[in-house]
Amino acid sequence: MRKRYAFAVVLAAAAALAGCSTGTEGQSGQQTETGSTGGTVTVNYYGRPDDNGVESAIVAAFEESHPDIKINYVELPDSSNDRLKTINTVLQAGDSSIDVFASDVTWPPIFASAGWVIPLDEYLEEGELDIYLEGPLSAFQFQGNNYGLPFMADCGALYYRKDLLEKYGKEVPETWAEVMETGKEIADAEGGDINGFVSYWMQNESLTCAMLEFYWEKGGEVVNEEGKSVLDQDLLAETLAEMRDVIQNGTAAAGTETFGTTEARNVVTAGNAVFARDWLSGYEPYNDEETSSVAGNMEITSLPSYGTLGGWGVMVSAYSANKEAAVEFAKFRASEEAQLIASDLADITPTLKSAYEEGEFLEKKPDLPKFLPVLENSRPRPQTPFYAEISGIMQLEIHSVITGMTTPEEGAANITEQVAQVLQ
Repeated sequence: MRKRYAFAVVLAAAAALAGCSTGTEGQSGQQTETGSTGGTVTVNYYGRPDDNGVESAIVAAFEESHPDIKINYVELPDSSNDRLKTINTVLQAGDSSIDVFASDVTWPPIFASAGWVIPLDEYLEEGELDIYLEGPLSAFQFQGNNYGLPFMADCGALYYRKDLLEKYGKEVPETWAEVMETGKEIADAEGGDINGFVSYWMQNESLTCAMLEFYWEKGGEVVNEEGKSVLDQDLLAETLAEMRDVIQNGTAAAGTETFGTTEARNVVTAGNAVFARDWLSGYEPYNDEETSSVAGNMEITSLPSYGTLGGWGVMVSAYSANKEAAVEFAKFRASEEAQLIASDLADITPTLKSAYEEGEFLEKKPDLPKFLPVLENSRPRPQTPFYAEISGIMQLEIHSVITGMTTPEEGAANITEQVAQVLQ
């Protein structure tokens, strides 16, 4: 019982009330009771912020094609952590005011293990999941069941200056060691402000993702199918030492250990990095001719071993009074029609196999096929309801090592011991 609810209880203690979120225009943040009036079923959808009107447009399109279902869209906070706290508070209370909600790829194990969301398997036709890319879909599959549908993909990727690799006769690296060796060699030869590598390694979630990508290359795993820790302390120490050396030997841009997204991307767009580890969302700013000095020369490829999976999907509450209508909206939210609407209004990476082969997605984003092998080489973060706690431990210890506060051996020992305690 402690394992199932401990993390939820911690979140709930710090959570804001769900009613503090705001609704779409005309709703003024007020929720309606889930139910039916005059033959119309109302489904409460707790969605992402309505940036560029994406969520509103998708809701409007659904209601037009489903006149018997009304969607009460509740706009959640901008912070992913705040969204999680809000949803956690409502579901932990067994409240039926959420029917369906947008979910980060790290959330399914939290809610599925607590029994707060329903498996969608019985609501899906045979082959209905085949339209999705395996990576984005896998984040919503937990202990043999499918708990959600992905509507926006993301993952870690390696970016490289193809002009500099061509200039020095270098192939695209296939290992992390080759990335760093090639990057430093080219940077030393170029001189000036050129750096071999840059990323954002400040103490946050991206630092955990970066470490996992190094650790996975060595064959390391974090949890097994039973949810127990299988961390390899020796491999973890090797991983931390490798990351520390990237900082200390001058391969990485000065300040990488303090960089957030903006600072790291500024280094790249200024033309001062041979390689960069970033998310798929980095491709557009890196190749924007108006703002990037390396536009047309910054190419994308898969990371060594695997890239950490990111993105969003949709799940249905176990407490919904209208599960069938909620599932109907969930299917639409992750459908081709909805993803096309989103791509019209914002820069999203679709989760559908067909989007990378032909049709309107390619017309809007001709470079999309470059993302496919990167996505196919992605994997979810450790699938455990305690992932947030584990990541918090890792962030602190990794950052202590790369900033020289502790040794790789000490950091690995601390992570191994503390994660084992969380998952015992």
